[in-house]
Amino acid sequence: MKTFVLLCLVAAAAADRLARIANYQYGIEEDGAYASTFETTNGIKSSEEGTSYPGNVPESGNYVRSGSYSYEWEGVTYTVTWTADENGFHPVGDHLPDFSHTREHIGEVQDVEK
Repeated sequence: MKTFVLLCLVAAAAADRLARIANYQYGIEEDGAYASTFETTNGIKSSEEGTSYPGNVPESGNYVRSGSYSYEWEGVTYTVTWTADENGFHPVGDHLPDFSHTREHIGEVQDVEK
């Protein structure tokens, strides 16, 4: 997921070839939790944090992630806050359609796995 958000921001930054990373911070804890932020010279900002929830068997478990990113386009600042967990990626922004009702129609992951 982190890669997806980063690729979106890189695509936006491609429009401004002179943009540079002005600030980047990343930290990871022994338990797998992490936090990351960066800002570019053209005003793109991103922050993300995640918590690892190990499973009962190797190669299982889950990360719960949350974050936000913002960018300016034609004088308007767009901000997206998001969460990502076992039920998918959930972006929210004033400029995005509201799909929160979709879960009511398709159910949760646990409903499908039964």
